Amino acid sequence: MRRFGVVLFTLFVTLGGVGCGGEEELPSNDRLLDAFLEGRTGVWVSGHGTVIRPLGSDQTSQRFLVRVGDDLALVIRHRIGSAGQVPAGRDDVIAFQGRYEFHGGGGELIMTHADPGQPGGGGWIEFDGKRYE
Repeated sequence: MRRFGVVLFTLFVTLGGVGCGGEEELPSNDRLLDAFLEGRTGVWVSGHGTVIRPLGSDQTSQRFLVRVGDDLALVIRHRIGSAGQVPAGRDDVIAFQGRYEFHGGGGELIMTHADPGQPGGGGWIEFDGKRYE
């Protein structure tokens, strides 16, 4: 029975059916996890994680605490602007791109908005098949 659960989980993750839209693979967390382990800051990364909890929002931004792998939880700060609020809640999986800022407790991802002057055209959050930039 345990083997069936592992196979089912692997199939579910491989198909991308965990909340980010389902048709594209989730971006790798490798660069983000390397930056965390090496204590680097100001690094542009893409990745994905599970929302531990929304941390609230104001008129300009919203924040999420997101679990990325076994060793890292980070705060994602998303500037609402024209992108609007991301309707993700606890246990939802989101994909993201932005600038990682290291601190010993995990870190923070900022600049999740479109900016042609930044690598990859800036940042974004993707949830349920929609990209918020």
